[in-house]
Amino acid sequence: YPSSADKLMLAKSMIAVFPSLMIKIQEENKGFEHLYDPVSHCGFIEMKLRNLRRSLHDDQRRYRKRRRSSEGSAGAVTLQVIAEGEDESTQDWITATKRMRPSPENLASIKMGMEKTFNNRRLWITTQSPTIEEIFHQYPRFVDLPYLFDAEFAKIFPGKENQFLRKWEGHIVPKLLKVARLENENDPDVLSAGEESDESRCLRALKSLTSFLPPTATGRNKGWSKCSVKSALSYILEVKQTGTSIPSLYQEQTAGAAEVQQPKLVCLGDPCSAAQYIIVAKHDKVAIPLQDEGLTCALDKLFKMLWVCNVAYPVQLNSVYSFIEHVYDLPISGPKRSKVLELIAKLRALG
Repeated sequence: YPSSADKLMLAKSMIAVFPSLMIKIQEENKGFEHLYDPVSHCGFIEMKLRNLRRSLHDDQRRYRKRRRSSEGSAGAVTLQVIAEGEDESTQDWITATKRMRPSPENLASIKMGMEKTFNNRRLWITTQSPTIEEIFHQYPRFVDLPYLFDAEFAKIFPGKENQFLRKWEGHIVPKLLKVARLENENDPDVLSAGEESDESRCLRALKSLTSFLPPTATGRNKGWSKCSVKSALSYILEVKQTGTSIPSLYQEQTAGAAEVQQPKLVCLGDPCSAAQYIIVAKHDKVAIPLQDEGLTCALDKLFKMLWVCNVAYPVQLNSVYSFIEHVYDLPISGPKRSKVLELIAKLRALG
């Protein structure tokens, strides 16, 4: 558990010894933020430490789990972080927020409860690495009220919560489609057919993004499976027929389908028009129906959920998510990826 100062010193030392590791995407960046950013507490060093903590035994952890019986549900286990300064009122808010119905008259109290328990929740998630199922069991209002991901993300990354919604459709999508047309002039998949809806353009841009940043075998590790460019999209978006039941989304994968460990979007209906989007974490048996806001908003919620729950990106789409981090104006959390930097440069060249 090194201090923030130690991690910052390590990041600067790595840049000093290996200048080629410096990445300056923004003018105000110093070039080491992708290794460790002291503001957001993200970067390669922080991610490496998180992975190491997951393998620690209980007696090696700075924080430990405590069992607490819950009234009305004998034998239920509530994971809590025992940290210095934790008071009884925080636990009262956790219990109250958990038991409140997500009705209009309770919304103000739920928001206040989530705000009061923010520090406790972040400490628990980042140090104990609970599963998605455990997180949503402790804080079920995330499932009922997905917009709470926006508030949580805003506290983790102040001022960044609306960056994707502001940039994606208005700036990023047109440029991605333009690059796709320039590089694939004879490919009918990248050409629009006359009048086109925003949803259709967004879907084509997402497909182009997975094509520009294809899966690579670099750094194969647990969770990697062979993935083609065409199947890469299935690791972030899967399309099902309208009327598909949510329980069926948890069933075993059909033969030949991609096995996805991390949460992804499931679209019920035609993604080029009005459709229902659901965030599905199959292995945790969690499904979060989103409001009818379209693919852009669904992508925004999925990305925020991954950060709120401290979930790693699918290794097949590391480059895609690194680019999305750029859209959010976040420091790139993973290693330097030439394809991502090349695509960013191409989009900037378009003005």
